[in-house]
Amino acid sequence: MPGTVALVGATGGVGRHALAHLLAWGVDTVRAGARDPARLVADDPRVHVRAVDVTDAASLDAFCAGCHTVVNCAGPAASIGDTVARAAARSGAGYVDAAGDDPLHAAVSALPAAADRVAVLSAGLMPGLSGLLPAYLAAQLPAARRMTGYVGGRDGFTFGAALDFIAAGNADYGEPLAAWRNGGRHSRVLAARADVAVPFFDEPVLLQPYLSTETERVARRLGLTDVDWWSAFAGSRLPAALAAGARRARDGATAAQLADAAAELCRAAELDAFGRLRYQLLVIEVTGPAGSRVLACRGVGANALTGAAVALGALAVAAGAVPPGVHHLAEAVDPGWAVDLLRTSPAVTSLTIDDVPLGSHDLIEEGVA
Repeated sequence: MPGTVALVGATGGVGRHALAHLLAWGVDTVRAGARDPARLVADDPRVHVRAVDVTDAASLDAFCAGCHTVVNCAGPAASIGDTVARAAARSGAGYVDAAGDDPLHAAVSALPAAADRVAVLSAGLMPGLSGLLPAYLAAQLPAARRMTGYVGGRDGFTFGAALDFIAAGNADYGEPLAAWRNGGRHSRVLAARADVAVPFFDEPVLLQPYLSTETERVARRLGLTDVDWWSAFAGSRLPAALAAGARRARDGATAAQLADAAAELCRAAELDAFGRLRYQLLVIEVTGPAGSRVLACRGVGANALTGAAVALGALAVAAGAVPPGVHHLAEAVDPGWAVDLLRTSPAVTSLTIDDVPLGSHDLIEEGVA
């Protein structure tokens, strides 16, 4: 695959997994960048380590110069916004971002000559795989009319991811408690549920309903009439930290207060995960007159799955498989091609599809302590 892929944030929680996937999936050259490049040990001759500072436009421009595709894995996304995208545009490169949704899409679309370049956004776990995998599943049951999805598990947070998670509660990414009914969004349809046994999860989880704009796009594109989507959290400390962070965001907390809330979220997640197997799950069911299909994708963690997703986007852009314009990952790449690659990913421990309805599965997987 010709051309250099420039990876911003290569030493971060997502970036290091993205780098590993790019190399495993055949990229010729990766320019791996970080504020402190000494933290990146690269023994692969295809990796060229460079310093880059996302707060310095000149540094970003020098890093992106001469590259075919620029991939952004730096965070927190809420503060970086379209900074790296603008540098990629100035260099004439394609662009892939592990984060973003409608607000970033609008910002990148407003850049000069955006329609003539390629940009893929929302290339993470959610949004990203949470839109791509339902499209793959629905293609196997063309008459599907209803979808139920669960994403979550027992996992940690990086500080940047925690800040973004808290910020998302007040951003234009979706609506808590909402669901898709009769072909449209309906507010306050669902409520949080505690200690729920969900098939494929290792333990009972807290379920928080959330209808994202990505899920709405999936529902419209697939012609679904009803969708329930749930975020699933294992452990006792994390739900309280999530609720506290959401309250601070709603109340207009200062940057320092939000940083404290993010730090508390990280601590709560680590305490809940201490001594336990970490995992992240996407479980999706589509149903229609012809029956049901269920997809369960289990990964080692959210960072690893996001790294795999952003690498999928980068591969597609670098290979010339995405047309010019600004796209979300779930609408930019072929779902079958993506799933075939995900099956080879070290981030994915299993990816299964069957026609057994979720209600017929054992609630707790056998062999789980």
